[in-house]
Amino acid sequence: MGKAQKRTFKSRTNPLGTATVPGAATAVESKDDVPVLLKKLSSIDASDRVWAAASASNLLMSDDEAVRRMLLSNNVISALVERLSDSVPDVVVQVSGALYNLAAVDHGAAVEISRRNIYGAIQSLIPRLATSIDGIIKNNEEGQRLGDDGRKMVLLTTDNMLSLLRVLCETVPASVKQVNDMALIPFVISFFKVADRLPPSLVQTAGQFLHTLTDENTAAKRTLFGHGDAVNVLCNVVKAQQLGAETSADDTAVVRMLAGAVLMNLKDVAIEQLETEADKRGADVSAEDAQVWDTMTRAVLEIVSGFISFDPHEAAARALHLAETIPVADIIAAPEASKQEMELDRLGARMDYIQMALELAANIFTDEGASAEDAEKTESELEDTVEPADGNGSDDDMGENEDEEDDDAEHEDDGDEGEAEHEDGRDADFDADDMNDVLCDEGAAKKETEEAVRQSVLGVFIDAIVPALLRLAEPTEAMKCAAESARLASVAEDFAALSERALGCFNNFLLVIEESLKPWFRMHADRVDAWWRFLIGVAERLVGSDANADPAAADRRLRYMVLDRAIGCMWTLARGVGGEVPATPDQIEGLIFVCSTAPDHALRVKAVGVLGNIARRQPGHVDANRRIGLFLVDHVITASLQAAAQPGGTCAAVEPVAEALDLLFDIYGDMAYDYDEPVFVREKLLPRLRQMLAPMRSLCKTVDRRKHRSLRDRCDLATQNLRAFIEYKATERK
Repeated sequence: MGKAQKRTFKSRTNPLGTATVPGAATAVESKDDVPVLLKKLSSIDASDRVWAAASASNLLMSDDEAVRRMLLSNNVISALVERLSDSVPDVVVQVSGALYNLAAVDHGAAVEISRRNIYGAIQSLIPRLATSIDGIIKNNEEGQRLGDDGRKMVLLTTDNMLSLLRVLCETVPASVKQVNDMALIPFVISFFKVADRLPPSLVQTAGQFLHTLTDENTAAKRTLFGHGDAVNVLCNVVKAQQLGAETSADDTAVVRMLAGAVLMNLKDVAIEQLETEADKRGADVSAEDAQVWDTMTRAVLEIVSGFISFDPHEAAARALHLAETIPVADIIAAPEASKQEMELDRLGARMDYIQMALELAANIFTDEGASAEDAEKTESELEDTVEPADGNGSDDDMGENEDEEDDDAEHEDDGDEGEAEHEDGRDADFDADDMNDVLCDEGAAKKETEEAVRQSVLGVFIDAIVPALLRLAEPTEAMKCAAESARLASVAEDFAALSERALGCFNNFLLVIEESLKPWFRMHADRVDAWWRFLIGVAERLVGSDANADPAAADRRLRYMVLDRAIGCMWTLARGVGGEVPATPDQIEGLIFVCSTAPDHALRVKAVGVLGNIARRQPGHVDANRRIGLFLVDHVITASLQAAAQPGGTCAAVEPVAEALDLLFDIYGDMAYDYDEPVFVREKLLPRLRQMLAPMRSLCKTVDRRKHRSLRDRCDLATQNLRAFIEYKATERK
């Protein structure tokens, strides 16, 4: 399962660190202009250096790739890094902004920047910046000496430095150690102590930096956790309802969320320290100590809940209007257009933070779901008393095939273990009193599970987070604009990414329930049904009339990007309830269409997984089982094996084939299933499976074990299990 994919913050137009310099170049007449511009960066005249730095920033961020390449080939990065030590604040602001913007949009440039002693150059500035910021906050002699322009330059430079270091940590892994060694945490955490007296944008940048630095970085976590009152400072920010009289509610929410995100990164270190101290005392972690972090987790989720209460359809309509009404003409000559663009950027920044909130929620729930010990206890009690949702028996009769299951496959459903023993071992003298005991045990187990849910983060998630996730997951009209202008295409990308991230967060939630608290699914069939219908609705809207659509249509990539997440959620949900979802024949046909037209094998595997779990429903779903079973056998497995056997055939179909086979072993694992005789026997699936053995062996040989070891292992295991399954089914009815 793992954590949610790390969210990186986009470089937006008119970023914070760029101050307009009149007359700065926005284009070059010829390549000969570039050396002249760079030479002015080291001019004796400070105004020339300011102009050159601003011009370099403009040109590096322009759409003219040729100009950017010319600048880079003329060693502009080294020239900019050198100017960070300039004595003129205007130059440093322009240079730091240019380096940040360049690193944010060009990974190769970010790598090059990290090689140019950027860390030493920034480190040398920190003492001066710290002194100036202290003077600004205290309004002492140093702060008054700076004046309004000087204070602005100090704050902009600090913002640019932290933004640049954050981008380098996100894009250049080797830079993390370098940033650790800079020992910036005391400097950065101080911003949160005076968050009400600094620009919210700077505190937000500090929060982004700390959040990135402490993400899976144990050294930074321990440094921050052990630094004075850093944890208390962050906790106070999370608890604050208002950071200052002049700080807006939105800015306050962003700062509080970022402080909470940093605390959640520190939580594992905090718990580890509590356990270490408890071990020294020969005791367990006290409930009071553990409750502090549980309370903070809930507080952070409440902030996230408020932050993601966002209407994507209204926002998309506004964004499209803004993007459509910005003239193509130079915005400098059109002040009204500039205001529109700034509003569009603010909306984009808001969506960046919403996506970060979704990432934070997903990771909190992954880390803070019901404990494995409690979940295992509860599930064990229910398995002794409650029939699984799908009513299927055990696959234990398959003997050695059970021992050969692929432990690395993430998709298998194990919710039906032990059922055969429960049914077959039932005492012949089982009477009404025994039944009453079972029902009492069942009720107690359900009550215990519900109480565990209410007390856990799951309860907060269900009540406050999930409804907002589903709103954000709904595709908007913006996605249809992917083929329009660059601005409209960017809006389409942003809203598609929002839907994708919301569905990814929802899937994390479903995965935690599936892995740790599966009985909850059985006790809330109404929620399962509602979620299934929602996901089907999302998929239907995304697929639409794709059968007649241009495969190269610009919006198709975005639609299938979101569809992949939606189908993944369906797969987790269907697995969690043993296939007992209210799938209609039309919906099954829609899933078959997705599986047949999927642009990549990752989506095809997910669609196969959904279909295979639906096929397990019984009793009374023989026709659905037949449709799915024959599709898996004929179109997913046989057709793929035939294609791979052709000259030039590849191993690309291994994952869908292996997944389909694994599902078939489960679907037809017992002749007692009501669909086994009318489908597996009458449709003569056993002879078809026999015909697959030789092609499967050949398919395995096309996978290079040295390059794709896990894929080869899965293919080999599927082939071994296929042989064992054939032997088992051949003798099952004798």
